[in-house]
Amino acid sequence: MRSWIAGRCRPALVLLLASQATIAADVDTLAGRTERLLQTLQAGDLRLDGAPDELTLPAVNLRIRHCDSYPYHEDQAPQDGARQLLADLRAGMQTGLQCLGGNGPMGRLHPYHEYQAHRLLTLLESPQDKTFKCVEDAMFATAVATDPQGTSIEDPLYQQLRQVDYPAVIFDTYRLGGILSRRHDDQTYRTFFHLAEDQIVEHRSGQPLRPASLHRYRDRAGLVFHELTHWLGHRHSALYPDVATLYETCCFGGSDYISDPDTNAAHQQTACNILKDDALWSQSYRPYTQMRLWHHKGYDRFKLRLRADFDS
Repeated sequence: MRSWIAGRCRPALVLLLASQATIAADVDTLAGRTERLLQTLQAGDLRLDGAPDELTLPAVNLRIRHCDSYPYHEDQAPQDGARQLLADLRAGMQTGLQCLGGNGPMGRLHPYHEYQAHRLLTLLESPQDKTFKCVEDAMFATAVATDPQGTSIEDPLYQQLRQVDYPAVIFDTYRLGGILSRRHDDQTYRTFFHLAEDQIVEHRSGQPLRPASLHRYRDRAGLVFHELTHWLGHRHSALYPDVATLYETCCFGGSDYISDPDTNAAHQQTACNILKDDALWSQSYRPYTQMRLWHHKGYDRFKLRLRADFDS
């Protein structure tokens, strides 16, 4: 009887063990790790941490500071800004990681980019403290991220970046919202922005102006993913592949600064084609050779062509 039972149960046991092995393997895949991260990025788990303008997400050791008015510097209920920022992070990670893993609308990229996705996941899963901070009209960049190598004192954003530890991202709610800076002098408002005297007075003393000509950032998920790419050490450069710009353009449908869909589609296709180039990315660990290929193939002119099509 015992041997019959053992014989009958062995297939079930084998199936159970195989199922458990599959589950364990899935957890380690990019899709499995991504799904686990997305589950942790739930706004319901945000907690107040002492100060009313600082919330934490303990699951990923993320602190969100001074972001009550995120994204567009408008009045809203307390904590809504932090929750919106967390939602943008979640959306950005979902789209970006799926794209780097070859499951985006443009299909399979070079395996190097799936490796970058795993690197980013490893950083977010780590116990290292991460910071998202919001400022108001404190810089002329929409957002800026810390670099693992630190920030040079020559960096124009050094004064902001020195106030946070790596890894961190700083968002300016004036720039996100397309709000005119109050940091210009009156002559700049007159000659460059063509403001009348009463508009200058209103802008300085009342509600800051939001001219139609200034860009209001809409694809915030793409912006967040772009900035997190800098946490991996990828920098904007004409000499080497501008990975952050390529990822945002390919994975998020072009540029947020271009409204024409056909133009965006063309730039998206170009960015994805670059990310698929085996000759370029197989030299990722030979920087000098990769630099020469980046220039030889004309990829160093991609960002110039992209910017040339920005809406005026």
